Amino acid sequence: MIDIVSGGQAGDEGKGKISAYLSYKGNYSYCVRVGGPNAGHTVIKDGKKYTLKNIPSGFLNPKTKLVLGPGAYTKLEWFMAEVEATGVRDRIIVDPFAVLINDAQTSAEKENAHFMQSIGSVGTGLGQAVRDRIERRQITFAKDEPLLKEYIREVPELLNKALGKNEDILLEGTQGIKLSLLHGEYPFVTSRDTTACTFLAEAGLGPKAVRDVYVIFKPYVSRVGPGPLKGEITEEEDLEVYHTKGGEVGSVSKRLRRIGDFEPYYAKRAIAINNGNKIAITHIDMFKGNDNVKKFEDLTDEAKNFIFNIEDMMKDVYPFPKVALISHGAELEDVIVR
Repeated sequence: MIDIVSGGQAGDEGKGKISAYLSYKGNYSYCVRVGGPNAGHTVIKDGKKYTLKNIPSGFLNPKTKLVLGPGAYTKLEWFMAEVEATGVRDRIIVDPFAVLINDAQTSAEKENAHFMQSIGSVGTGLGQAVRDRIERRQITFAKDEPLLKEYIREVPELLNKALGKNEDILLEGTQGIKLSLLHGEYPFVTSRDTTACTFLAEAGLGPKAVRDVYVIFKPYVSRVGPGPLKGEITEEEDLEVYHTKGGEVGSVSKRLRRIGDFEPYYAKRAIAINNGNKIAITHIDMFKGNDNVKKFEDLTDEAKNFIFNIEDMMKDVYPFPKVALISHGAELEDVIVR
């Protein structure tokens, strides 16, 4: 069966942390990542921090094979560096039609004022690479790079055969619904859709075998670039708490993230469009008094009421999800299962 991790806000919700936890505690044969290197996922295990632009966050489970699907984009040097840093050379698989972003695409994006200023691109070259692919220009596929030869396999065939053997697959999405090209706050969006159905397509999978769709939320919304942000915090002293304790610094861009209120409208929209049947809450420790809490019963009333309110607002949103996971710290295992 397939489990999917999807972002319910403007990215940076903690998808990497939740994906890593599910993989570490689960029995997935494959962990698949799609999208591009413009969004980094952060995993912390035993004090060691990994910031991954492409390698799936499930790499900490040594039994799980790691996959980049045909809808993935990467830069060769970043991919090779992450393979080395995570020690996964013997279990990483890349679809032949994953795209390698070249230096010319990165430069073109960085020199484009519309990309960099108007819509807040982080300048990896992903937007330009997607544009080149859509316009049928010359691009470099993974199959064209000799250094990737040992990793190349037909991913749709591989994953569908695994499903036929009743194996489990974890599909790690990127960014969040507010950044979706189709469902987000246009024009302050990324270059692709960022919802569960698109993640399936980018991996070469269909919807029939989906079991659980986890939609991830924080108790607030953060944005690394321009765009609407309800109740944006402007006081530097208040922002510093989020930037330090909350770690709200862009993992790829290194920009300080903007912080605003939790947005019920987009939360409900994220559940509906993703068909999310499970909710994961991260950064619950940003409510005072919830550091190192091990049980739901020990959370403060403020934190518990936030969770109850989310569940209450989802009572009229199919498929009526409940909060299943609550992250109370940065470490991989700082998670309450509910």
